[in-house]
Amino acid sequence: MVSRMKIYTVHSKPEDRGAQHNPVFVKEGFNFIAAALPLLWMLYKRLWVPAVLILLFNLSFLWFMKGSILSHTSLSALDLAFRVLVGFHANDWLRTYLRKNGYIMADISAADSLLRAEQRYLERYLAAAPAK
Repeated sequence: MVSRMKIYTVHSKPEDRGAQHNPVFVKEGFNFIAAALPLLWMLYKRLWVPAVLILLFNLSFLWFMKGSILSHTSLSALDLAFRVLVGFHANDWLRTYLRKNGYIMADISAADSLLRAEQRYLERYLAAAPAK
C-alpha cells in the first residue's frame, strides 16, 4: 500500500511561552471541508472577511435565482466553480489570518497524517532544545 505524504506548515506565536506546545498545523493543498461547507468552515476558523464575502456571494446567488437572471444549470456550475476555488484557497486564507495575528511559520512537516506530522515536528523541536 502506498501512503501519500501530506505537507503541513507549522505556525506558532514567538512571544507565547508555551508556543511550541500549541503549534497550529495547516495542510497544503485542497481543503474538502471548506469546499463542501465554505461559510461554516470560515466561521469556525474565525475568518470573518472571507465569511462575509462568501455570505454576499451566496446572497447574490439567491438574487440571481429569484430574478431568473441565470438558469439553474448556470447557477449550479457557478456554485461548483466557487466551491472549488474556496477549497483551493481556504488554507492560504487561514495562513494569512495566522500571520496577521502574530503567528510565524516555525517549520514545515511532511507525513502521511496530521498525527505523524505533529510527532515529527515535536521530535525535531525536542532534539534542537538545549539540554538542562
